[in-house]
Amino acid sequence: MQYQVVSRNSKLPEALREYAKSRVSGIENYGQEFEEIEIILDLEHGQTLCEIILHPFRGDSFVARDRAHDSRTAVDSAAGKLERQVLKFKDKKSSSRRQG
Repeated sequence: MQYQVVSRNSKLPEALREYAKSRVSGIENYGQEFEEIEIILDLEHGQTLCEIILHPFRGDSFVARDRAHDSRTAVDSAAGKLERQVLKFKDKKSSSRRQG
């Protein structure tokens, strides 16, 4: 899986980039393989905007966005939203296989 961490409009510290990458790296343990993960960090009006896009090998991409005053909080909440999306998709996919 490839990781792409992008910073828009400002230079963010390397420690924040590594933190975002490590926070999202556990999503692949949910049983689905992903081709690429894009993490976009942007600083707007004193808040950090974090957008995470998961590109699976097949199907639609998963997207989660969040903004907060603290950069790590924005990354944590966006990653949490993304985990919930992947788990909901996995549950929906596995329940349809059992029924049909």
